Amino acid sequence: MRRTRQDNADIVDAIEAVDWNSLPGPADYYRPTAAREGLHNLARARGHTEAASAASHLAGGGIIHDHSGTVFPAAVLATPLLLQIAEERTGAAQTAALELVEDTLNFRPWPGFVRTQRGVRLCCAITDHIHAPAPNLYQLGHEGHSLLTTAREHWRVDIEETWVESTDTLVFGTVAGTLTEFPQAAELHTGRGVTHVSIMAVEYPATDEHAQVCVRLVGLELAGLHTGATLYSAFCGEYGTQPSDL
Repeated sequence: MRRTRQDNADIVDAIEAVDWNSLPGPADYYRPTAAREGLHNLARARGHTEAASAASHLAGGGIIHDHSGTVFPAAVLATPLLLQIAEERTGAAQTAALELVEDTLNFRPWPGFVRTQRGVRLCCAITDHIHAPAPNLYQLGHEGHSLLTTAREHWRVDIEETWVESTDTLVFGTVAGTLTEFPQAAELHTGRGVTHVSIMAVEYPATDEHAQVCVRLVGLELAGLHTGATLYSAFCGEYGTQPSDL
């Protein structure tokens, strides 16, 4: 895939549009300059050495801290930029970008920096950026396939309609990722906040990814429609529930 001057200008502008210094992160570990410079260097990297150097900045406090196996809130905003780099570049730069995104999903959030300001766990917010370009990622070889496999575990249901049935609520919507048919706990995200759902059971499974699904929220009555609300897994992330200022 050939990179054009316009592609390079677009990614540079997108990186500079983020105020990396204002993003939350653990003191002495999150390095805003490493995030900014690492992305810039990876976007223009030529060969394995330059790509590895750029990736080391991002992995050494830019978006993750590889020695402690933790991920920072900056990874949420860096993910679409890394995916853009992966789509526009080839070789070592593409591989590094995809592997970094997968690391953000495999690493744990730093205590106190578990969620975005909207209350979404970091891994789920990162995966939201991955589900959309999934068809393109399939074309990016082993690393693209590996990233998609990891991302599928972080499912999301976009709610289109709800129906109260006795003490339960039936939810109709579109699923992104792979939703297992076993009953599990979930989180309901609305404009009013996050509600824990103790038991969510699949009534009608999706036939494939990004397909219609019906789930039952056991013991939870939701009056009226909740169009625009979202269900996420309750098992993603660790270390508490306090949101980050992101």
